[in-house]
Amino acid sequence: MDYTPDNPFQLVERILRKIQTKLILVELHAEATSEKLAMGRMLDGQVSAVWGTHTHVQTADERVNPKGTGYITDLGMTGPYHSVLGVRIEQSIAMFRGDLTEYFKTAPGDCAVSGAVFDIERGGKCVSVERVWKEYKVR
Repeated sequence: MDYTPDNPFQLVERILRKIQTKLILVELHAEATSEKLAMGRMLDGQVSAVWGTHTHVQTADERVNPKGTGYITDLGMTGPYHSVLGVRIEQSIAMFRGDLTEYFKTAPGDCAVSGAVFDIERGGKCVSVERVWKEYKVR
């Protein structure tokens, strides 16, 4: 794309001025929930859906904002759920203690898929959002 790193709130406004479609999906990779919430509110009625990523922890705040934009603060992650963000628990604790001696390893065990399903009409308005969480047993 022809954009350089910039303030995402200003950048999305510039991008939207150039788009001629009614179905617009926005993913915001951000740490703070306040950034994601503010983006969802700012874009309400201008885009079909806004969702956040990065924290790997699914939020339970799925909604359709007043002007028809679907929203969830964080989709969550897909991977082992007896873990710390997919990493072996003991390794994550060692990292925070300053004792990590090896590269992260994926945690073993049962996994989950998380996300959201946005029901969007032809005109681009979202009519419903359903949070998805499905566990899978490892055999």
